[in-house]
Amino acid sequence: MLMSIRDHTHGWIATVIVSLLILSFALWGIHSYIVGGFATPYVAKVNGVEISKAQLATAYERMQRQMQMQSSSELPLSAAKGLKERALQELIYTQVLKQASLQQDYRISSYQVDNFLESMPQFQIKGQFSLARFQQAMSLTLYSTVDFLELIKTTLLIDQPRLGTIFTSFSLPNEVADVVALVNQERDIQYTVLPLQLFLNRPMTIPQDKILAYYQQHAEEYKTPEQVSVEYLELTVADLEKNTHPTTQELKNFYNENSSSFALPAKDKKKNPEIQPFEKVKEKVATAFIHQKAEEQFANVREKLANLTYEHPDSLKLAAQELGLPIKTSESFVKDKPGKDIAASNKLREVAFSNDVLNLQNNSDVIQISPDAAVVIRVKLHTPAALLALDKVQKQIVAKLQTVEINNKLQQLATEIQQKLQTTMNPEQIMQQYHLSWNYAGVTGRHSTKIDSAILNAAFSISKPAGDQKISYVITKIPSGYAVIGVKAVKEGTLKNKDEYRVFAEQIQNTQGLLEYELYKDSLIKRAKVIVGS
Repeated sequence: MLMSIRDHTHGWIATVIVSLLILSFALWGIHSYIVGGFATPYVAKVNGVEISKAQLATAYERMQRQMQMQSSSELPLSAAKGLKERALQELIYTQVLKQASLQQDYRISSYQVDNFLESMPQFQIKGQFSLARFQQAMSLTLYSTVDFLELIKTTLLIDQPRLGTIFTSFSLPNEVADVVALVNQERDIQYTVLPLQLFLNRPMTIPQDKILAYYQQHAEEYKTPEQVSVEYLELTVADLEKNTHPTTQELKNFYNENSSSFALPAKDKKKNPEIQPFEKVKEKVATAFIHQKAEEQFANVREKLANLTYEHPDSLKLAAQELGLPIKTSESFVKDKPGKDIAASNKLREVAFSNDVLNLQNNSDVIQISPDAAVVIRVKLHTPAALLALDKVQKQIVAKLQTVEINNKLQQLATEIQQKLQTTMNPEQIMQQYHLSWNYAGVTGRHSTKIDSAILNAAFSISKPAGDQKISYVITKIPSGYAVIGVKAVKEGTLKNKDEYRVFAEQIQNTQGLLEYELYKDSLIKRAKVIVGS
């Protein structure tokens, strides 16, 4: 059972864990933001077990980094604030599920945790677990080694009842038959397309008063966006590395203190890793030493930068002189769209348009735009939003109103054709009246690629023809215009072979198992005594 749990959880646990290893400390002051809002010594109690402020702060930062990694950019401040409540809820749910697993006598041994950790490819070199790589990764995360191992243990513990529920679920033959009948269903589809070209080539005049009314009602759409350009001081680890020139003795001392990090993994597990001589790994030692020193210097210079720009909020010149940093100038950028260079950062654009920086003309706080780069900005040029003159946008408005008019006419025509089709008239005769063609797609499955997906989706949304009704009709919007679709018959789906039955049965089993587990989880949450600190 535990081996099955390990096999089924390895992938997604590894994904979650590795996401924590990618970004180093990129946020500053987060703990004070979170902790400051609570008067009690804890943020929540779950059945008497306290969740501390530090746990919430760590969970908050971890969740924020995961979202930043997924979006490949900084989160807007507005989005980041909503994570606080979500992080707390995740901690509460985890505590509830952990307690329930322990009460039901589920257990995870240290041996299982160690085996799982050693099997993670992210900590391996040539297929062997590397303690040096693991320690290096831990140094870049919010986790201590003990906390990281506890994360694995808790996740494996919680997953025992989850996967046990999924694996013991089952599907009945009639359930499989119902799903097969629906998923493999086929329909006899007919349709006609009313293209935009029916009206595009016809003369169409939009009255000037209608153009003016649209312009006035949608004035926000025809404004030049508010823009700023900023001057800024940029501090990066890469620039500090260029100015770090260690002596040979410093490198040797660093090598002696960290020789295990430059060892080759042993081919035989029973043997110790092979320590490489200094001269052979001198370049790697230099790279590691320079990077470490630059990171240490980065923290110190960053603090000086913050102090100098705060104490002298009306200029960057003093900080630039004291720290030897050039004052750079960005191109103009808007708030809601990534710009070039530093303006690609969502966080930076939020700060640039904040009241303190834009209106009060102060230097910004230090903005961490990446783990290895920080900037302080001040507005250099501000261009307010301005309404464009009507004559500048009249062609755009006319084109938009013409498109609306054409769509309205197409929809009216489609409705007219549908009403005629629903009589006893022959579809071919009706099409002749409108110079359109009636297409017979024939018996078609719901995953077919023979016809437009919008037409296919609409065809499978129509009720079956019933009673005297020989064909059911529906209208739908498609990229090229409108379509009127008819369904003549519905053929229930059948199985192609025994293997397909097994696939459907497993999918139903997994779906029902997940549903059962969600109900189990919800029942635990409802029964738990949760007290949230104020």
